[in-house]
Amino acid sequence: MLSCREVTEKASAYLDQELSWSARAQFRLHLMMCKHCRRYVDQLAKTVTLLREAGHAEALDRGTEDKLAELFRNAGEPRP
Repeated sequence: MLSCREVTEKASAYLDQELSWSARAQFRLHLMMCKHCRRYVDQLAKTVTLLREAGHAEALDRGTEDKLAELFRNAGEPRP
């Protein structure tokens, strides 16, 4: 089974449907068992949707989605 870190690293690819069938199945299995990752992926999906609806679709290339995912990952870490 995937770790939470692996889920956060693959979240953008999952939302973009770029994972293989087996990787997608592992990802979904983890989401079924981990409420924290479900919340994370749901929040990332909502953020991407809101940005697209706001007319910023051209800014949401893969790099931007990866940066958003990293920001979400690091949001709970203490700042120096």
